[in-house]
Amino acid sequence: MKRTKLATVLGVCTAISMITASCSSGKKETGSTKGSKSTEAEEVETETEIEKTGTEKTESTVTASSEELPSDSTEDTTAVQPSEATPIVLDSIQAGDVITFGSCEQDNNTSNGAEDIEWIVAGVEDGRALLLSKYVIAGKPFNSAGDCSWEESELRQWLNGEFYEAAFNDSEKSSIYEVELETKDPTSTVHYITTTDKVFLLEFKDIGKYFESEYWDETYNLCEHCFELITSATPYAAAQGAYNMKLNDKTAKKTVTEHPELKGLVSCQWWLRETGAFCSTLGSTIGTFYWEPGDPLTPYYYPSDREDVGVRPAVWVAVETSN
Repeated sequence: MKRTKLATVLGVCTAISMITASCSSGKKETGSTKGSKSTEAEEVETETEIEKTGTEKTESTVTASSEELPSDSTEDTTAVQPSEATPIVLDSIQAGDVITFGSCEQDNNTSNGAEDIEWIVAGVEDGRALLLSKYVIAGKPFNSAGDCSWEESELRQWLNGEFYEAAFNDSEKSSIYEVELETKDPTSTVHYITTTDKVFLLEFKDIGKYFESEYWDETYNLCEHCFELITSATPYAAAQGAYNMKLNDKTAKKTVTEHPELKGLVSCQWWLRETGAFCSTLGSTIGTFYWEPGDPLTPYYYPSDREDVGVRPAVWVAVETSN
């Protein structure tokens, strides 16, 4: 704001001005640093050994210097990315690719160290890529103390604290965007809670946007039979409680009848960001296993303290191609 200073100086005011000047004191501005919080089955027998298919991997390396990337996306994404990060340099990258990035314990044999994490490229836009872990890499409750929002959940704290610090080195961390996310408030049907995260879970809208499904209804946030989302838990995650199910006539009769190619597939349920929401063993995100368009909607809901649901982290990273 502009300040106006009187220009007329009267003799009688001179003394007052001198007194005022001697009583004035400068103001100092102090900066504050805000620290980030760094805390941290039932139907069939658990499958602890996973037969991984030979998916071709694209190895990635991190460049030494940082580049400024565009921050405005032409699409309405679930996350708003900042403008700077160090790109991962790849020969090429597109949705559906599998790359390695970071590491964590997966084979449940700590003596041989952590294994590289494989990520599915869910989407690429404006020099950024959304990565989803190929497998369920941990078995953890959403929140052991009971239902709560994503903002307050133990799982969010673990992903952005212990997991983030252990899974990525400094160069890899520099490639991960800190993103602004909006997640439904579990106490309201219309309100959303905004958080800022580096590692997060997908939500319903991501399923409809990035993955193919037999049926998607954005109005009800309902997805039926999205087989791209079916995955198994690693031996380490299974040992933590993540529940692996083999799809067969007993566990998923309708699914394997209509899609016999899925019979024998090992699958694990995994959390989504909405409280109590999960991606089921049959690839459905919400609704009954036997839901058909036109049937009454019966949403699935899991108490947040369940320990048999798995975790598939997601991250936005900066990317560029060398060709």
